[in-house]
Amino acid sequence: MNTFTEFHPTAQFVYNGDGILVVTIKDDIELTVNDIIDHRAIVKRIVGIQPHAVLAIAGERTQATGEARIYASTNIPEGRVAEAVIIRSLPVRIMGNFYLKFHKPNVPTRLFDDYEDAIKWLRAQLQLHAARR
Repeated sequence: MNTFTEFHPTAQFVYNGDGILVVTIKDDIELTVNDIIDHRAIVKRIVGIQPHAVLAIAGERTQATGEARIYASTNIPEGRVAEAVIIRSLPVRIMGNFYLKFHKPNVPTRLFDDYEDAIKWLRAQLQLHAARR
């Protein structure tokens, strides 16, 4: 399987063709709506509109502007089946819970502490999606 890697000033994107795109977000940044738009363009270049799930590994002390949170929750890329977010700090967990509660993403989204648990859940979401087709 070929692995595709692409970089953005705020994140690294890695895809090995298994349906799960891993996005590692840098520490100590604030994502803007323009960053989210850029991220979505990278995802489209990598996976196109194929069904896929995203595993986002949140950076330490990473934040997103209100505009970025609204855009991310309402403008789901075509083919996106689910999103898991690995949280590595309490402040980011609080922000993640706020995002889920108030912005209610238009795709199944969960927060995790553990990489393997997140991957397992994403694989199950991809299987559910495939079974519905």
